[in-house]
Amino acid sequence: MLPNELLMRIIQLTSSQDLTPYLFVCKYTFQLVRHRVYKKVIFPDDEQLTEKDIKLFFIHYAPSIETIKLPQSQVFSNDLYQYILIHCPQLEFLQSSIYPKQLNSLKYLMRPSTCFMVTEIPLELIRHEALDAFHSSVQTTTYFPCCPSFFIFPSELVPEKNSPLTQISHYFHHPGALSNAILPTFGSDLIALTLNPYDVLTASVARLIVAKCPRLRYLVVPSVKAEGLWMLLRWCHTLAAIVVGDDISMTQDEEDEEDEDEEEHDQTRRLFIEIENQRSVETIQNHKRVWCVHSSFLNTVEKRTSWHIGIIPRL
Repeated sequence: MLPNELLMRIIQLTSSQDLTPYLFVCKYTFQLVRHRVYKKVIFPDDEQLTEKDIKLFFIHYAPSIETIKLPQSQVFSNDLYQYILIHCPQLEFLQSSIYPKQLNSLKYLMRPSTCFMVTEIPLELIRHEALDAFHSSVQTTTYFPCCPSFFIFPSELVPEKNSPLTQISHYFHHPGALSNAILPTFGSDLIALTLNPYDVLTASVARLIVAKCPRLRYLVVPSVKAEGLWMLLRWCHTLAAIVVGDDISMTQDEEDEEDEDEEEHDQTRRLFIEIENQRSVETIQNHKRVWCVHSSFLNTVEKRTSWHIGIIPRL
């Protein structure tokens, strides 16, 4: 058995990604590496899990934690959130049922690069005036119309003059634009992405997103294939939400130019897209990473449907 001083020195010179085996060597090495190894914690949705239990975990493991999912629909005090925000300097993603008023009161502790997924809170507590403070040049707030949830993510990774682009909400359709220009150029920094209605989420597109977007948390896809959804759930470890379906209605100028035959063809296309979307979403409802699948109407006249898929991130 090596002396403790030598073990400590070896661990100090070991990179974080190679420390996991030391958790199982002995109690001494476990104590040395535990605050550097654990990157993610997913707390079970157990009402018997108390705030004291959660805080005790963070006392031991907080410094290296990057991803946190707290129990759903449970209310915790400001003290717990303050402790997490202060003692988790690497935090990149937090999912909880924190009330908007609470979140607003903790804004002074929030790092601009941290994403917050807020779910399962009473609808009457979503006060837009309380959340407007997060919609700025460095942060964006996205609401989910199907459930009392919202997502706050950084518009800039580091607030500066030439900050990388972290979200793309629209782009003009052109063959090869996504694969040859958008993702190779901006993918490495993207946190939120909305695909063009003509870019279907097939297996090949999903594979491209996985390869080019290592930070992606939020994805909007107007049209999907089941294999594309499965590939994202299998390989896109950072993903926290997918919205399937979008209001792909044409602009007024396009509507004026098209004739009745083209309009009928467009309506048929939308119908087939919605049928395929529904079938695809149904295939992943019981996936182990999916915690919710909620549907809502995008258009009250034509009854177009969208689906919000809540996902437990792996990173």
